[in-house]
Amino acid sequence: MRLPLALLALAALGAAAGRAGREAEEEAAAAGRFSTPERHRCSWEVRWAAEASELRVSCRPPAGGGAARSCAYRGEPRRCPAYGGRSRQFWRQILGRLRRRRHPCARGGPLTARLCAAGRAPPEAQLRLLPAPGPSPTAAPSAQPYCAQRWHSLCSFFVGFWEG
Repeated sequence: MRLPLALLALAALGAAAGRAGREAEEEAAAAGRFSTPERHRCSWEVRWAAEASELRVSCRPPAGGGAARSCAYRGEPRRCPAYGGRSRQFWRQILGRLRRRRHPCARGGPLTARLCAAGRAPPEAQLRLLPAPGPSPTAAPSAQPYCAQRWHSLCSFFVGFWEG
């Protein structure tokens, strides 16, 4: 009688360990590439913390199209009840929405998977674009190539205004 119970317990532990191993593999393999309708070539990577997940995206425009951009989206997908059993499907849906955006790092609505749509999960489960870091406090050196020392303060104001 003890032998079948022991075998049953070992089988249950083995199944739980296998499930945990698969989940760790899914989370470890969270990086890839895609292209947008505007032909931007993008790469992405998901990083996990205790509760929140962060999706980092960096995109290069087509040749001669300007500078590369990078951004990050953050949310708590584990708050979505459907995420636990179907996390792979969740990330496929999120990346599908990101691929359809013309400019993935431009402001827009949050990224939402159909699994965790409004009414099915709290708003914290959505991935929201993190604000870009502000301009550096050393904006004045970028004005030096354009300005004489005498007009430096006025010129750096206009250069800073022009650059963003």
